Amino acid sequence: MLGLSPETVYHHVGEGVAAVVALCALLASVIAWQVGQFAAVAPILVGGVLVAAVTARVLTIRRHYRHVAAGALVLAVLVGLLAAAVHRYGYPAAVAFVVGPTPSAVSDAVSPR
Repeated sequence: MLGLSPETVYHHVGEGVAAVVALCALLASVIAWQVGQFAAVAPILVGGVLVAAVTARVLTIRRHYRHVAAGALVLAVLVGLLAAAVHRYGYPAAVAFVVGPTPSAVSDAVSPR
């Protein structure tokens, strides 16, 4: 009767939440940088940005293809992790059969005696 929509439409909430999260991440990174612990906080911040970007991208895809896109993105992340592990250890067989500490980790360990 008053010409109002039947339900409240919050079309600016997403942008507001994104702005608050970005400012919190900026504040956390500046504090960590000032304290000298940026290397400890950086992976968490990068991971959060990647999760947010992937989630936003998957939600914009049509409903029937969301599971396909999410699966492809997870597969891409797993292949990226495998590539990083192969780059670190040298060859794929070392990555597939590493069950304990590597010889370099054992030789670098300091004996408590």
